[in-house]
Amino acid sequence: MPRKAPMVPQEKNMNMVWDRYVSSGIRELGYDVKTRTMAVVFADKTKKFHAPVAYPLYASIFHATFPERLYKQVVEGKIPVVSGA
Repeated sequence: MPRKAPMVPQEKNMNMVWDRYVSSGIRELGYDVKTRTMAVVFADKTKKFHAPVAYPLYASIFHATFPERLYKQVVEGKIPVVSGA
């Protein structure tokens, strides 16, 4: 069975690296090194794309014990949303 590709904005040529099942609140976390864009897919399947995000910040959220809390404290409302549904 072919694997379904993740949904990303078509207006940009992104090469996202995806991490799945990050936490109960964050279902997927993606990062594009070229555009410094971080994608967040929440448990309710809404998506937000933030830029610019440094790779160490993305990695710290992915490796955090409570990634959703870190996302809310550091990213949400502070780093611009460039696209999302």
